[in-house]
Amino acid sequence: MNSSHTTKSCVLILLVALLCAERAQGLKCYHCLGVPLETSCPSATCIYQNGVCITYKVEVIFSFERSIKKSSFCLPNCPPDFGSASTPVNVTTFCCKEDLCNAAVPTGGSTWTMAGVLLFSLGSVLLQTSL
Repeated sequence: MNSSHTTKSCVLILLVALLCAERAQGLKCYHCLGVPLETSCPSATCIYQNGVCITYKVEVIFSFERSIKKSSFCLPNCPPDFGSASTPVNVTTFCCKEDLCNAAVPTGGSTWTMAGVLLFSLGSVLLQTSL
């Protein structure tokens, strides 16, 4: 085994270790209450060991005026939907279990998906150059 192959193996092991260490710190969720839908929320580490990230989008229509607010945070589990079609309040609930997945509008991928793709791509390149 040459030193180039050893170095590449160490880099791959280090990347995997870093990804695992990040996840061990706990689930990260966006956290804000009753803010406009387009507002960016700060992130916080979930205090619940097997918690979920939640976003509630609340739309209220009153006297022909419409207001949409969101609340994002962490809970021990995903709550059931609430509200009814007969009220002027429409509540949409979104639950997820990946870091920072509770944005106002669900995005195409999570940080873990992107990290996995990066690790796979880097691993492929490193293995091809060693052949």
